[in-house]
Amino acid sequence: MRFLFSLFASLLIAMPVLAAEVTMGADAGLAFEPAELTINAGETVRFVNDLLNHNVVVAEHPELSHEDLALGTGEFFEITFDQPGDYDYWCEPHKGAGMEGRIHVQ
Repeated sequence: MRFLFSLFASLLIAMPVLAAEVTMGADAGLAFEPAELTINAGETVRFVNDLLNHNVVVAEHPELSHEDLALGTGEFFEITFDQPGDYDYWCEPHKGAGMEGRIHVQ
């Protein structure tokens, strides 16, 4: 019983804190919603696909980027931002259409 409690507690500690959810292709458009948000260092942002094929490329941070396309509605991926700063990001296939955003990490 003690082992199960320890295992459960360690899983909870290892889970990232979900700070926000960003919709990719919100309302069938080529936009992130919200396009700008503020989170705390160590928090995680979940990017959820609404329509079409989207990804997230974080400027100057390939280690944070998710270059594989989310293909289906509801498909998601999460990015944890450990360091304070401003992070500009975009959808690679739709950057020319203005599908860009910014995350402020404090």
